[in-house]
Amino acid sequence: MGIKIITKNCEMMSDISKFDKNINCHNFENESKLLDELKENGTVVVLGNFDGVHRGHKMILKNAIEKAKEKGYKTIVYTFNEYPSKRENRITTPVEKAFLIDKIGIECLYLEEFDNVKNFTPEEFVEKILVRKFNVKEIFCGFNFTFGKGKSGNIKTLGKIISSNYQDRIGLNIQQPVLDSENEVISSTRIRQYIKNTELLKAKELLSHNLIIIGEVIHGKKLGRTIGFPTANLKFENKIYPSFGVYGIYVQIENDENRIYHGVMNIGRNPTVDKDNLSVEAHIFDFDEDIYGKVIMVQILENIRKEVKFNSVAELKEQINSDSKFWRKRIDEKYYDTSKNR
Repeated sequence: MGIKIITKNCEMMSDISKFDKNINCHNFENESKLLDELKENGTVVVLGNFDGVHRGHKMILKNAIEKAKEKGYKTIVYTFNEYPSKRENRITTPVEKAFLIDKIGIECLYLEEFDNVKNFTPEEFVEKILVRKFNVKEIFCGFNFTFGKGKSGNIKTLGKIISSNYQDRIGLNIQQPVLDSENEVISSTRIRQYIKNTELLKAKELLSHNLIIIGEVIHGKKLGRTIGFPTANLKFENKIYPSFGVYGIYVQIENDENRIYHGVMNIGRNPTVDKDNLSVEAHIFDFDEDIYGKVIMVQILENIRKEVKFNSVAELKEQINSDSKFWRKRIDEKYYDTSKNR
């Protein structure tokens, strides 16, 4: 069984439901029956942003799952669908976040709308959301968690509210900082900087998975097909991308997600032919099926080269051929066994 997503508009999350048929989405207006089932015996609610779903996030999620199994509760991750003014600075879209959280084994992902709760005091948030809506028995959050209007509450506030108003009937579990190999705190902020600097191996160390892009294949200019390198085009989302250029990738396709294809991808403006539009285009090796409208997941493995403007389409074709040959050799050296590089 896949994760159950509760959100304002399931259309926004349709890509994940198409990519993984086990994942179900429920709109807010239809949430009551599902929540009644989830909260019947109590829930473990995990609070936070979870951008990137990095190693620190995974630890708190796994600890929550262990507690839920021990107590016979259901697990819910409560987070915002979008954080105000942060879309262009996010590691993962809501769809990508849902995919990563599902793989850990959480039962429900509740994507709240910020405007619904932005004026709640810390006390109102605990009573109206955690107690009434979720019948919470255990709360998990990070050491730097804040909540309530204007971020007026923190973990100390939360502890005081629980002890004062609920006579310690609710358990509070605080995740301490998780450190990397250099004894530095793993954080989404550091990962964002690594991505911006195209330091993919450092980002992967903190994430414990490759940087991913999930999206529906859309129609592009179809130039790639005319020069012998057909591409799957994805919408350029508001999120952090590594620097413009060409990358070696894994690709998984809707209804065939257990198979991993190799390929190369261009992120950028395509300055040779289409300098005004940002694009994400994946050329999948040894693949010639029509996948327009299907959802794919791309795992970014390595940067091959930076984006370059060529003098002609012929020069561009020659370079793409060179990139593909280079990456096929790199696959033989390191990436042939896909199970070891995810």
